[in-house]
Amino acid sequence: MVVRPEQRRLLDEYSGVDPWLYLGLGLVTAPVLAFLPVLSFMGWFLSSLVHEMGHACAAWLCGMPAFPAISLEGHAAAVHSEQFVPLALLFTFGMCFFAWRALEGRTRYVVCGAIVLVHSLLCYTGAREVLHLSAGHLAEYAFACMCLFRALSGGYTSSRTERALHGTLGWYLLGKNLWLCWGLVTSGGARALYHSNGSFGMTNDYIRLADDVLGWQLQTVAGGMLLVGACVLPAAFVLWRFYERARD
Repeated sequence: MVVRPEQRRLLDEYSGVDPWLYLGLGLVTAPVLAFLPVLSFMGWFLSSLVHEMGHACAAWLCGMPAFPAISLEGHAAAVHSEQFVPLALLFTFGMCFFAWRALEGRTRYVVCGAIVLVHSLLCYTGAREVLHLSAGHLAEYAFACMCLFRALSGGYTSSRTERALHGTLGWYLLGKNLWLCWGLVTSGGARALYHSNGSFGMTNDYIRLADDVLGWQLQTVAGGMLLVGACVLPAAFVLWRFYERARD
């Protein structure tokens, strides 16, 4: 089929608007995962899966075996064991090995040195617990960024349904975390509720991070994570623009 110049111009204009349509559609449909009874449980389950996998991955990275547990009664946790130093060293060696194989020249020495330094600081200092306790919410932010990027870029299959679902899930995860942090910063009632609703009777992440590790106020920790969340959408835009330039 021959595409006329006028049709080509219309297609180009539509393709330029298309990403914003899916991003806006996701913003409109995201509350469905938060408020409709059955779908809200699905939203909670998906976010809990991402959250606990974030905890577990951070723990394994630091040499602390951990496995996520999610209960259909509305509880989720990922409790790690004590650090096993040989396991942490194995991860250091593995990352250096892949970096060495992928890079050449002076770059491989710089990157491998950076891996050893950063990973050692994360594994063998107090940063280990900071990483583990914050990794759940950071994983939700990272997954939200990926979903919003996929909604903008076309997803894995360029399917309209896939892009719409990516937009919905991305906005849901981002909005859920921003709402939590905003409440903890501004509302005493939200902080009281957060203190009382830990999964399996345990203390919630931000409270442990504030009280047990950093010695900060809960509002300060939540405010820091609120700033992190504010970077998610700009990060998705940047990734999308780089992706478009690379594709062109």
